[in-house]
Amino acid sequence: INLLAMSHFTFVLTTCATPPSAVSSYWSLMAPDGVRAPRAAPHKYPMVSMPEAVDVVLSRVVPLPPLQVPFTTALGLVLAHDVVAASPHPPFAASVMDGYAVRAEDCPGTLMVTGASRAGAPMPTRSGNGSVPGTFAAEGAGVRGELAPGEAAYITTGAPIPAGANAVVALESCDKLQSPFGAAVYVRDPVTLGAHIRPVGHDVAAGEVVVPAGQVVGPHEIGIVAMVGAASVSVHGRPKLAVLSTGDELVDLTLFAKASTSLTSDVAAATAAAAAGGQVYDANRPMLAAAAAAAGAEVMDLGVVADDPTALHAAVCDALRRGADVLVTSGGVSEGDRDYLKEVLLGNHGGGSVGGRGITGVIHFGRVMMKPGKPLTFAEVRHADGGSDAKGSGGDEGGGDGGGGGDGRTMLVFALPGNPVSAAVTFQLTVLPALRRLLGWRDPRLRRVHCVLGGGNLALDLERPEYHRATLHWTCRQGFDAAQRAGLGGAGWGA
Repeated sequence: INLLAMSHFTFVLTTCATPPSAVSSYWSLMAPDGVRAPRAAPHKYPMVSMPEAVDVVLSRVVPLPPLQVPFTTALGLVLAHDVVAASPHPPFAASVMDGYAVRAEDCPGTLMVTGASRAGAPMPTRSGNGSVPGTFAAEGAGVRGELAPGEAAYITTGAPIPAGANAVVALESCDKLQSPFGAAVYVRDPVTLGAHIRPVGHDVAAGEVVVPAGQVVGPHEIGIVAMVGAASVSVHGRPKLAVLSTGDELVDLTLFAKASTSLTSDVAAATAAAAAGGQVYDANRPMLAAAAAAAGAEVMDLGVVADDPTALHAAVCDALRRGADVLVTSGGVSEGDRDYLKEVLLGNHGGGSVGGRGITGVIHFGRVMMKPGKPLTFAEVRHADGGSDAKGSGGDEGGGDGGGGGDGRTMLVFALPGNPVSAAVTFQLTVLPALRRLLGWRDPRLRRVHCVLGGGNLALDLERPEYHRATLHWTCRQGFDAAQRAGLGGAGWGA
């Protein structure tokens, strides 16, 4: 059993109980009274395997163009170019603890304390006339106070090492003294040359790549970028993902969530009215929008669209007009008499152009050998030339790359089944890798691990590989425990 890893739960990929070829051959040959049944005409959209589907999707996706952004806004994005340190870090030799900067050759012994170097306030420089204030300067631009033989300087963690010092002694290894000539310190033990000093470039060398291209920027990467002084970074932008649900049976619960005056009684009344009219709340769109946002996309909510080709055409055009890189739909993509979406994506429906422009598209696959999620469809659409509803070309409709014309910008379309579990599974298996590729991930595919499925045997589909939600636990001593099936019961959530 393979596991396709997710953030909260896992999809368990099982195998079919009987080879698909054996099942199809059996049913194509058997008929009443032993009469050979005629073979069914080939389906318009032959089923592809899930690995093939993912390969097709990723072959059509390229990372979004790089853009320069302030480093503080890059969290969750992927670097398009290396972040390189312009200068070494630390830029000066620095103490790693509080203590005294000394000359190792003077220790052990009693040393006069002639100054102090603190983080942000280096030891002042000295001239022939005595001490004068000084500030940190680049190498060659000035000399800090230099320790003479028999001298020491108090120093704090991170402070520059005074010139002449070559080691630091911890406070607890010294005894403070007061002599007639001023403050002094007694160092009890010999000191190693360079002790407790970070040399220039100890952490990062000048020209070193500190965060490579392709790295997802997290909190630690933000800190590293700030450390080397990179005020802006080159990243791939966030993909714009439009999401909609189709179906006359759906009620949009988000309308109540947006209304400042909505009350529990209002929702209860709406629920009763919806049930009486054979309607249910739309669960897919909020779920898919949340999944897209969690993946790093900028989400555009297109609402619930009726089972009407003109309305669907208008919604697809709206997503294109608003600059969506990806459109995710749920429902209206199976074999029913009101499942218009595939034809709409090809430009065959819509009642003419919308806003003077039509669409044309190509469907790369329209069915996948999996359960749940067989009707999963992946397409590319764009505006048609001259606002006409030109028929798409390529994929299962012939050769080509999605038709020509319009402004040349192509939008990826994932038409997911309306079953909530099917929508969740197919989003995770196909849309998420596509979003990762758009974001610039080097390896956008889902991780796989092998495990044992607990809870007894499963009654599997005879033809299609099944994907079951499961939880997986890891222990250091035993590794993965047996995976446990998860999720709500019933056909709607467990199919």
